Amino acid sequence: MTERTPPSLLPTDLPPRPRRILVVEDSPLNQMLVTAILAQAGHRADTAGNGLEAVMAAQNGGYDLVLMDLSMPEMDGLTATRLLRDLPGPAGRVPVIAMTADTDATDRARCRDAGMNDHVAKPVDRAVLLETVEKWLRAAASPEASAGFGPCTGAAPAAAGEVLDCEVLAQLAQDLDADLLADVLRQFVEETRERVARIAAETDRAVLTREAHTLKSTAGTFGARALCGAARALEMACRASLAGSGGPETEGDGAADAVERLRSEIPRLAGDAIAAYRAAGYPV
Repeated sequence: MTERTPPSLLPTDLPPRPRRILVVEDSPLNQMLVTAILAQAGHRADTAGNGLEAVMAAQNGGYDLVLMDLSMPEMDGLTATRLLRDLPGPAGRVPVIAMTADTDATDRARCRDAGMNDHVAKPVDRAVLLETVEKWLRAAASPEASAGFGPCTGAAPAAAGEVLDCEVLAQLAQDLDADLLADVLRQFVEETRERVARIAAETDRAVLTREAHTLKSTAGTFGARALCGAARALEMACRASLAGSGGPETEGDGAADAVERLRSEIPRLAGDAIAAYRAAGYPV
């Protein structure tokens, strides 16, 4: 007599495998809450405290979905998502769901343009979170499915190029051997950190002009596209303020505002560029 497998042990009745989810959130309390909700639903959750940690973790692959906070130190969620979308293979196509308290049309567009697939509002609602997670886990497993912002493959592939100019880096890789390229990039990063610190602290417009000019040149040489653009804008704003003023007390408000805005923005852009080099595999 042939033995039959009991119905309860048939493969089709086995529970689905736990999905591996990366929770990117700088608040330890929010990390605990979200990971607890996911664990109750049978998922495995790892955590990252900022966007840079997320990119470093996700580039190794193995995640089925990423839950991404937007406002974080070191690197925000939008920048991290742009870098994720530039990763090769499945790691670059993993669904990314924004977790944000800002859910109006403008914020949704920012998330979509960065390559995110959907969003859940904060404070997190358990049912909404799990429903959104399950929707995108199904979508990832079924390419013909569509929902939310669109399929993972719909992420703008050029978005990560806002941080680094891949053509410049590719040309450097042709011109220099790997060890030399790594050495000069490390030197560029070290010098950039020092120069950015001086820019953040300096108030003399003539000195700022020189520092911005040099940063524009070096950032352009090593493909730090966004940083190069900001340095160029800072140089122009400093020149405009010097040309149009008889002294700090009379310079135009527009030029002064632009200088201060760019001085505060450049450190973040430098950090984004350094993180992007690392995510691309350069040992800087």
